[in-house]
Amino acid sequence: MTVPSYSLIIETANLSLADLDGLRETLDSLAVQTLPVQNACEVLLADSGDVPPDSLQQTLRTYPWVRPMGLPEGTGYEELKMAGANASSGELIVFADGDCLYERTWLEALLAPFSDQSVSIVGGETAINSAGPYGLAVAIASSFPARARSDNPYQSNRYHLNNVAFRRRVLQDVPIPSRQPCYRMSGLHAARLLARGYTILRQPSAGAVHAAPNGLTHFVWRFLLMGFDGVVVPRLIAKESRPADRSRVQRRRIFGLIRFWAAQAISKVAGELRSNPWRSLELPLALPVFASAVVLQVIGALAGLVAPQRFLDAVPDEILQGSTCERRPAPIGDPSHSAKAV
Repeated sequence: MTVPSYSLIIETANLSLADLDGLRETLDSLAVQTLPVQNACEVLLADSGDVPPDSLQQTLRTYPWVRPMGLPEGTGYEELKMAGANASSGELIVFADGDCLYERTWLEALLAPFSDQSVSIVGGETAINSAGPYGLAVAIASSFPARARSDNPYQSNRYHLNNVAFRRRVLQDVPIPSRQPCYRMSGLHAARLLARGYTILRQPSAGAVHAAPNGLTHFVWRFLLMGFDGVVVPRLIAKESRPADRSRVQRRRIFGLIRFWAAQAISKVAGELRSNPWRSLELPLALPVFASAVVLQVIGALAGLVAPQRFLDAVPDEILQGSTCERRPAPIGDPSHSAKAV
C-alpha cells in the first residue's frame, strides 16, 4: 500500500467529561496499529488546559511519539482540530479523539483509499460501546450510523471528526467551521464540502468505539444537544442557499435526518441481534433508556425551533466546555496561529 505522508491530530476537549484513563486507552490503541503511528510526520495532542499539565506530562512519558501542543484556554473542539492541522506537515490530516478506542487495523484501513489520487476525504465508522442495557440503548439512539455489512468504501454525506482523514488541500479550501450557534460543526462542514464538489467516502473497516455518556447529566445534555443540532444545523446550511430555496432546504434536511436516524436505529438493533441473539434479553431493559433519549432529542429539537438562544443560555458551562458553540467567548489570540508543538 502506497500512502502519502500523514499527520495524526488528537485533542483533549472531551476529557473534561471523561476519565484521563480514556486518553491512555486511546493512545494504547494507537500504539498497536498495523500501520505504525510512529511513521506519521507527527502525532500532535492539541490541549487547551483540559488536562492538568503534570498529569498530561506523566501520561505522555509512556508515549514518546506524541507531541503535546498547547493552545489558549477556551479553544474549542473544532478549533483544536484545525490548529493541529495547521501546525502539522503531512499531506494527509488524520483526526482522532482522546476518548475513543481504535481497532488495530483502523489507520491502515482509513488511509488505504488515498492511494487513489482522486480520493480527498475518508471517514471511518464509529460506534458507541454497547456493553450492557445502557450501552445498547445509547448506541441505538446515537447519531453514529450502523456498521455497514460490507467492507467496501461507500459515498456518504456525513463524517465524524473522531474518525476521519482529509487531504491537506481540502481543509485549506474548506476549513472546519467554528463559533456557530450549534454544538458540533461537522454536519455544516460536510454540507460545505459537498457543495464545493468534494466526495466523502466512508470506510467500514476503519472502526472506532466511543464511550457512552458518563453519568445522568452528560446523558441528558448529550441527547438534548443532539436534537437541538438536528434542527439548528439544517437551518445554518439553508442560510447558505439561495433565499428562495432556504425553507425547502431546511425542511428536506430535517426530515432527511429523521428518516436516517430511524432507519439506522432499526439497523443497529438488527446488527446487535445478528452478532449476539442473546442481546434480545437486554432489549426490555434498554427500552426505557432509549425512550428517554428520544424524548430528550425531541425536546432539544423543539427548543431549536422555538427558542434556540434561550436554550443555549441554559446549557451549563461544563457541558459546553470544549465546544466552539458561539455562545462561548472567542479565546485570546488566533488558535490557528498561536499553536506551538513542544
